[in-house]
Amino acid sequence: MGKKLFITALMVAPLAIGLSSTPASAAKKTAKPITATVVLKAKNASQMTSAVNDTVDPNSPTYRQYLSTSQFSKDYGQSSETISKFKSYFKKHHLKTKALDGNLVLTVEGSRQNLIKAFNAKRASASHEYHYVKTKLPKSLSSKTLTVIGVLAAKSKPKSKVQPKVVETGETPSLNGGSTTFYKKYGAQKFTNRYKLSHLINNGGDGSGESVGLIALGHYNKADVKKYLKTNGLPGDISRLHNHYVYSSKKEMDKLYSKHVSENRFMNQLEVSLDVEQSSSVAPNANVDVYIGDTVNEQATGNAMLYTTFAHAISDNQVNQLSTSFGVGNERIKYTPGESGTIKQYNQAFNQLLKQAALQGISVFNASGDYGPYNAPIGPENHDLPTGSPYVTDVGGTTLPYTKVSNGKLINVEQERAWGDTYSLSESQTKVGHFPGSGGGFSLLNATPGYQSAISGVGTYRAIKLLDFKHGRYVINKNPKVKTGNHSGRNFPDVSANSDGKTGYAVVSSTKTKQNRNHTIWIVAGGTSFASPQMAAASADLNSKLTQPIGFWNPQIYRFAGQSNSPFNVLDSAKDNNNLYYTGQPGKLYNQATGLGTVNFADLYSKFDEE
Repeated sequence: MGKKLFITALMVAPLAIGLSSTPASAAKKTAKPITATVVLKAKNASQMTSAVNDTVDPNSPTYRQYLSTSQFSKDYGQSSETISKFKSYFKKHHLKTKALDGNLVLTVEGSRQNLIKAFNAKRASASHEYHYVKTKLPKSLSSKTLTVIGVLAAKSKPKSKVQPKVVETGETPSLNGGSTTFYKKYGAQKFTNRYKLSHLINNGGDGSGESVGLIALGHYNKADVKKYLKTNGLPGDISRLHNHYVYSSKKEMDKLYSKHVSENRFMNQLEVSLDVEQSSSVAPNANVDVYIGDTVNEQATGNAMLYTTFAHAISDNQVNQLSTSFGVGNERIKYTPGESGTIKQYNQAFNQLLKQAALQGISVFNASGDYGPYNAPIGPENHDLPTGSPYVTDVGGTTLPYTKVSNGKLINVEQERAWGDTYSLSESQTKVGHFPGSGGGFSLLNATPGYQSAISGVGTYRAIKLLDFKHGRYVINKNPKVKTGNHSGRNFPDVSANSDGKTGYAVVSSTKTKQNRNHTIWIVAGGTSFASPQMAAASADLNSKLTQPIGFWNPQIYRFAGQSNSPFNVLDSAKDNNNLYYTGQPGKLYNQATGLGTVNFADLYSKFDEE
């Protein structure tokens, strides 16, 4: 997946790691079943977009009127007869099929050999470098199928990567200053105070009666969350944490994580730990529903894991807000090597699923990424999925003001700026070729949505070419030039919040050493991984004070941004305000470094409440 985590060097040297969907040490010693995902075409698909927009249009009779999953299934899902045909076909191939509520997503489980036969899976060459997998279902089924995710051919190996989004500092949080100091310096109050959410929380807008849903492709320890909350001076009530296991069972996950795990798997755990810690502290009385899509024995590919975990959360329809700090794939490739389905189809499948979320009143937040406009080191701008979908609220990153000596240099950030750091890194860090910055830019797969079209700055850009791509990595450009121009495609992020590890937050996570001893790790970290669950928790706080859930944020917040009393603080400066490429656009409401800017939640609540 596409988000990254930059962390302090307590376990390993400072390093950004792209996490594979399973640890490298995972061996195929047991013939565990494999699960693929079939995404069906929606009925009345052309009406879905209009219906989504109507839910957030104050002039519509269906404004903030949302569907249950059974209502969604009736209006847009495939019929029971069609589902039965799929089940009968797969049963003949000794495969188990489950339809998720909504009747647009099927999981198909069984042996790899039987999956290959049922889907007639064959390798096909996409280039000299890699192969992808073609599938073929009977015509009566394929005509109802949008895409097939996670099927491998006989000689194919999964190549999809799940990547969390977090960032290094070099700082270890002090645990000796008392809970009040810790909460303000390293905890959620840094977010809630900065963005005018604290007053709302203190006056009943604390998430009561709400739940934050998290898409988690790793496990976590509830005891760590309890420790984190208590260190921040908050009640350590972990009864409000609810885990939902999508693939492997609770018993299997507990057994796996009770022992020493690979570094890759621990990085996933660290990501999930911070997601739960941030959401449970920003919304201190909300439940947190964690949808765990980790698998013990390579039961699914990374692409299938992310999509299917999302699908389970949306079909459950138990939360009014979802957040993911994981991403997968890349908009610049046509296929995921070794797997079925095209990236274009995967994007379409995500958009369809996220429309279902919107129609059910679920707000979806996504961490925009941590390497500026360069999710993968391949040269040109590129982004993972579902980043860039018009139906997620992409959350970008900023740097808070700070002054400190870093690597022998005096760093002075005078005001909140777009997160893009080429200035505080050591020589050894720059040699790695990965520079931290807020994900943002233009989608290659999604057109500019209507809700962005009237906002100044959308479709135009100002950029400074701070980095060059040489010999497979990015290097600092000694003579950067400013570029301006126009560009089409979905612009993102939508909003931003502090994400720089230099002004970051504490996270705690425990693991087992190779000697099977308990080891607890406290670090200060950053990344849009923090901002996305914080934003989802803030949504829960807002919803706990409103009579109807907010639903799909984007059309509403862009409408507010165009009003005279906008609830957004636009970071439009062209100087020292970039995400490694895109800068602020002076006098304009939007830029691809920070979106609409940071949120004043007190004002945003008033806007939602007025309507």
